[in-house]
Amino acid sequence: MSFDTNANKRFSATYKISSNSYNEAKDIAFATALEQTVECPYSLIENTRIENTLLGNVESLEKISDNCFLATISYDSSICESECVGLLNTLFGNTSLKSNIRLEDISLTDEMYKIYKGPKFGREGIRKLCNIQNGPIFMSAIKPVGYNINELQNLVYKLAKGGCTIIKDDHNLINQSYAPFKERVKACVDALQRANSETGLNCIYVSNISADANEFEERAFLSQEMGVDAVMASAGLVGFPAIKKLAFDKKFNKPIFMHPALTGAWTLSDSCGISPYCYYGKLTRIMGADAVIFASYGGRFGFTKETCISVKKGTETEIGNLKKAFPVPSGGMKWQNFNDMVNTYGDDTIFLVGGALLTHGKDLCESTKFYVQKLSEASKNK
Repeated sequence: MSFDTNANKRFSATYKISSNSYNEAKDIAFATALEQTVECPYSLIENTRIENTLLGNVESLEKISDNCFLATISYDSSICESECVGLLNTLFGNTSLKSNIRLEDISLTDEMYKIYKGPKFGREGIRKLCNIQNGPIFMSAIKPVGYNINELQNLVYKLAKGGCTIIKDDHNLINQSYAPFKERVKACVDALQRANSETGLNCIYVSNISADANEFEERAFLSQEMGVDAVMASAGLVGFPAIKKLAFDKKFNKPIFMHPALTGAWTLSDSCGISPYCYYGKLTRIMGADAVIFASYGGRFGFTKETCISVKKGTETEIGNLKKAFPVPSGGMKWQNFNDMVNTYGDDTIFLVGGALLTHGKDLCESTKFYVQKLSEASKNK
């Protein structure tokens, strides 16, 4: 599919520019419009058809604080056609190498949202899969790397018996010799089904499919064949084009959980990279993620409360007809955080607790019941 070069076919990106003056910020914005499209001296395309069509256009520039400006630049969608790589490159390719500009937001055209369709399942689809119509959802992970298949299988069984609604592979579990992917996934699926048959619950298992090149897609479809309920991958490891291709493949019918591994370098700086709101909240959702795992405040990582709230906003802000993605705050959370977390994120959230749960007590099943109960109480008390 190709796009016409006219005003109705332009998508836009908003950038935060660090600058000492309005005029300097204006020059930076124009340089960005040039860099992200034609990437050549302006004189080469001045007064040509390319200047009037494909050159990025600075639509607005406003000062938001001392030495800080917001610039919105529009781009003709024909410059990237229907290619995900082209879109990402146009949004922030070479400019990502600069230290004084950060990608804050993006807005695609209606035609582009026919290509970037967003979550296939979204929040409602995951709730239906778990048979939980309302309230927060509890999630945990099987770890550490180094456990053999029997040990990992046992973790899945005990977590499910304790009522952990979503159980995922740790992102470090790939295809290690002591826990090969195929054998591990089959064992975990079997353990989950056994526990569900005993409890009557709809706990689900999420396999980690992050892998090299073609193996990524192979593991996705192998997971589907073996009966997993959902899959997890990191766009930072496998790339957004691979995520998008899988998410919109009609033959693949499982929710995709996005893990944030290797994305901190993109999102931690306030002056460069990509805003967490844009990366985790919007871009990840546009590419087809049904649930977005991110590092929450209150844990062992560095995001502020305000930043985390912005991520949740990105997962649910109105974008065409795209479904809402589930926010999944994580990263060193404990049950003592639940009251604050539920008040901050609300009930329409998946709360991921890993190490704190696994080390809570000697009986993992009872520890899981305790955590599930504490999350339920936090929801009722908010």
